[in-house]
Amino acid sequence: MPLMDLGDATIHYEERGAGPLTFVFCHGLGGSGEGFERDDMDWYARHFRTISWDNRGLGRSAPSAKYSLPLYAADLAGLLRKLGVEQAVVMGVSWGGVVVQRFALDYPEMCAAIVLDSTSSESNPRASDNWYMRGEVARLGAAALEGRSLAPAFEGHATVSSTQVRVRPEHLESYVAQARTVAALREHPLTPYLSKVAIPTLVVAGGKDEVAGAGGSVVISRLIPGARLEILPEAGHGVYRHAPDEFRSILIDFLRQRGLMP
Repeated sequence: MPLMDLGDATIHYEERGAGPLTFVFCHGLGGSGEGFERDDMDWYARHFRTISWDNRGLGRSAPSAKYSLPLYAADLAGLLRKLGVEQAVVMGVSWGGVVVQRFALDYPEMCAAIVLDSTSSESNPRASDNWYMRGEVARLGAAALEGRSLAPAFEGHATVSSTQVRVRPEHLESYVAQARTVAALREHPLTPYLSKVAIPTLVVAGGKDEVAGAGGSVVISRLIPGARLEILPEAGHGVYRHAPDEFRSILIDFLRQRGLMP
């Protein structure tokens, strides 16, 4: 089990494939890279040096003393440096897309391109309430929702329920930190900074995404100069997983158009 000691964090990662271009996968909120590694990584490894990693305090990475969005992004930078990666195509799905936005702002020199799947740079009040309550349900169980009525953040949005959140004790602190960080995008959005991103950017969203919706992807694509937006009408949350063939075709075309692949 490959582990990388970064000082204040010990990060699990997996690596497959070879080639001049490195592709990095960043998982969703409270998750890990295991699903990607099991179902998708072999395809990516045929085209790229492919790296998947688990955020601090989640999956197979060790718990840490502190959690914050800048620290998650710094962990990725530290991991890539120790692996000898100077630049990479960095993809994030959902929460992973928030991490990738922060990474692109803090470490632009390490990004050959970024890919943002089913994510957002901000939260409206109802979305913020829902994300915050995900963390509270993880901490307190069904009692967290007693006497509360959560409104949908957009048409078709599935609000959080006590049956949706199951978190292992050793992952709880990191999960809650991530839920609160997404909720805090209401008061501290990344949106005002996106015009500074001078990196080739692919933004993808699913028309049937009940978790994040497609609106946030539209906002991101309008603010990052030259960003390419693709909305797949029948896909759900996590286009790379719901529509893998279409997503992969779009990805390869995007990278070829930007001169990153032959």
